[in-house]
Amino acid sequence: MSFPEEPLDLSPSQGGGYYPASIHQRIHNEKYEIIRKLGYGPRSSTWLVLHESHNELIYSALKIFTVAASEEAKETELPILKAMSDLRRFDLDLPIFRGSFWEQSDAGTHLCIVMNAVATSARALQREANYGRLPVHVVQTLVYAAANALAGLHKEKVMHGGIDADCIYIGMNMQTKHLKSMLDSEPQPTTVDVNGFTAVLSQPLSTEDKWNDKQKDRRIYTPEKSHNYSFAPETLLERATCSPKTDVWMLGCLVRHMFYFGASTVPNSWLSDGNMKEYTDAASDDFTSIEAGLALALHKDGVGPAVAFIKSCLRLDPQERLTAHECRRHDWLSMANACSCQFC
Repeated sequence: MSFPEEPLDLSPSQGGGYYPASIHQRIHNEKYEIIRKLGYGPRSSTWLVLHESHNELIYSALKIFTVAASEEAKETELPILKAMSDLRRFDLDLPIFRGSFWEQSDAGTHLCIVMNAVATSARALQREANYGRLPVHVVQTLVYAAANALAGLHKEKVMHGGIDADCIYIGMNMQTKHLKSMLDSEPQPTTVDVNGFTAVLSQPLSTEDKWNDKQKDRRIYTPEKSHNYSFAPETLLERATCSPKTDVWMLGCLVRHMFYFGASTVPNSWLSDGNMKEYTDAASDDFTSIEAGLALALHKDGVGPAVAFIKSCLRLDPQERLTAHECRRHDWLSMANACSCQFC
C-alpha cells in the first residue's frame, strides 16, 4: 500500500524527508501541541497547533519543511517572512510570522515556521463551484486582496513569484473559543497505517463564508528553475528574467484560470527567440480569445471591464503590464470591497 499523502517512508535523497508528526504530539520543548494536519506539498507539511502566547492559548499554523528543503527555506523564505512582518501595519493581508525553530527527526533536521492559520484556498473554492467558476464578486475580492499585498511587497523590492489559486487563502475567525467549537463539530483527524508509519490525512480549515451567494518597477531577477511562474513569457526566454511584473502576469492568470484561457501579442524584440516561437505556436493553437472565453462565464455587461483588466495583466512585454498598485485601483476591482447589503 502506498502513502495517501506525503511519503514518510522515503529518505531525503528519494524525495522524502518529511517530519512524521502525529496528532496531540508536543514539539519544541512541548510548547506546541499538534491538533490537525492542514495539508502538505513537495517541500513541507502544515499543521494546526495550539500553544500559549502572551498568557493565553491560541491556534497557529506550523509549517515543517523537509530535511532537503530546510536549508534553502532558511536562506530564502524565512528572511522574507520576517521582512513581511514589518509590512503588517499597512493592512496588506500578508501572512503573520510568529516565530521559527528547528526540530529533529530520524531523517534529519527540519526548519519549522509558525504563522497565523487560515481557511481553505481559492483553488479549493473553485473546485466546489459550478463548472469550476467562482462568482464574479468573489474573484474580484480575491484579486483585489492579492493586488494589494503585491503592491506592498513590490514597494519593498520583494517579488512573490507564486501567484495562483493554490497560494491564496481565505481568512477566518481565529479566536480560540470560536475555532475550538468549530473543530469539535467536525470529524476528528483520520490516520492510516502504512509500512510501519502512521500517516495523518489532511483536513484544511473550513471557511464560514457562503462563496456561492449571488451577489512601474524595472527591477529584474533570475527565475528559479523550480518555479513555473504561470509560464510568464519572460521566464521562458533563452535569457530568462523575472520581475515584479511577472507577479502581475500571474495575477492575470489567476483571473483567467477561474474563467477561461487567452493570449496576447509578442513584443518585437522577442520574435527571434527560439523558445518564444514555440510558445506563440502553442498559444495560437490552444487558446481562445479573451472576449470569447469570458462571454461563456460572465454576464455581457461584465465582460468589458474584466477583459480590460486581464489584458492589462497579460501583456507579453512586462513593461507594458500594469503595476500591482495600478491593478488594485483598476475599475474592475472597484466593487471588490463594496457592501453586500445592495443599498450602499
